[in-house]
Amino acid sequence: MKVIQTAGFATLMLCAFNSHAHMLWLEQPDAQTVRAYFGEYAESLSETQQGPLKSFNAAVATQDKNTYKPQVQEKFIEYKVKGTGDVRVQQDLLHGEMLAQFRAKTGRSSTQPVAEFEIVPTQANGNQFTVYFQGKPLAKQEVEVVADNRWTQKFYTNEQGQFTINTPWKGQYVLEAGKPVEEAGQFQAKPYKTKYLVATLSFNVQ
Repeated sequence: MKVIQTAGFATLMLCAFNSHAHMLWLEQPDAQTVRAYFGEYAESLSETQQGPLKSFNAAVATQDKNTYKPQVQEKFIEYKVKGTGDVRVQQDLLHGEMLAQFRAKTGRSSTQPVAEFEIVPTQANGNQFTVYFQGKPLAKQEVEVVADNRWTQKFYTNEQGQFTINTPWKGQYVLEAGKPVEEAGQFQAKPYKTKYLVATLSFNVQ
């Protein structure tokens, strides 16, 4: 993982902190291919290797107990996978006194959280989801849902940390949530004072 300290990345992190704009999300064009993008899915904006996408070039993908190396492309990071389970990609980036943690997943077969902050279906392949933070359901959390046609709607989790969506259109759906955490620590021997967690879940409706 790479420490980022450029002015451009500072701007992106400010956008992410204020409006959940930039995120890492996954797309799966076929059963053996997963691609990671960084940008604003709702705006059809994906960063390139000439910009902050290069910060994710070392991020590996995991699926079940398997790990896959990244294949760097100009507009995305590609992974050739072999299994059928959910695929995850994560990356931590440091700017100044904030640690941004990006967690992306494609597929909705797993109903148990793995990451510190994650969106999980209550039933495999269902449309009801729970947002977990540190292993517990998170109430009143905002989640943005974007369909393949760029229809967008915001939801808020109930007291059980759950929300339910409709999927009337075919194609990909991307769910995103962001959470600031007042927690200090060190990353690659460099201190930070706060964290910002960004979680996405993407899946296709046939």
